Amino acid sequence: MLGGVHKSTKEGIKLRGDVNVCLVGDPSTAKSQFLKFIHGFMPRGVYTSGKASSAAGLTASVVKDAETGEFCVEAGALMLADNGICCIDEFDKMDNTEQVAIHEAMEQQTISITKAGIHATLNARTSILAAANPIFGRYDRSKSLKANVAISPPIMSRFDLFFVVLDECNPATDQAIAKHIVGVHQSSGQNDNSHLKPYFEPAALLQYIQYAKSISPQIPEESRRKLVTCYRSLRENDHLGRNRTAYRITVRQL
Repeated sequence: MLGGVHKSTKEGIKLRGDVNVCLVGDPSTAKSQFLKFIHGFMPRGVYTSGKASSAAGLTASVVKDAETGEFCVEAGALMLADNGICCIDEFDKMDNTEQVAIHEAMEQQTISITKAGIHATLNARTSILAAANPIFGRYDRSKSLKANVAISPPIMSRFDLFFVVLDECNPATDQAIAKHIVGVHQSSGQNDNSHLKPYFEPAALLQYIQYAKSISPQIPEESRRKLVTCYRSLRENDHLGRNRTAYRITVRQL
């Protein structure tokens, strides 16, 4: 929701400041509920499902107007979420053609269309929040991240952060979750919603996010040297085959 800082080089090249996040986790870990909450919380959010969405539905399509007979562009989910967040559930269920269609939108944040005599480049300055299930039903800790999800390497390199959500058996956690869910069902239809009161009001949290977005942090020299050293170390581990816990490190991670 906070994202990063948009930058432009002297040559006019725009650097993406929005952050793309993917949630990978076991079933029944509230990934879809989290996406729907973000969709309803953000002023400009779009929610869609990967299996039920086509390439044109995610990007844009050219259709013929029934009244005038002229061709026009209809915006897809990524265009409608411009300057907002696009929540994509069941991301791993998307076909390869649909995943290829959002390559440009995830990195260059534009959508290029050349259809029916229309050539246009449209803005898709949005952060993508995706949710995916592991290939084997449950996340296998003995395997790497790329071996647990059915996502192509080009798409994985475009995500800035991956969060793995595990459904672990913990007596204290299970009791707290069960107590909360039973309490929700027990108070359904009643006026007593004291146990559902959040720690922060949505309006105050939204105001905090808007204020944080107005700040442009700077990278000090010490942090720059640390980032360069860490990136070089990760690249060396990839070259020597030591980095088996994640996907290949590229310049996009910088």
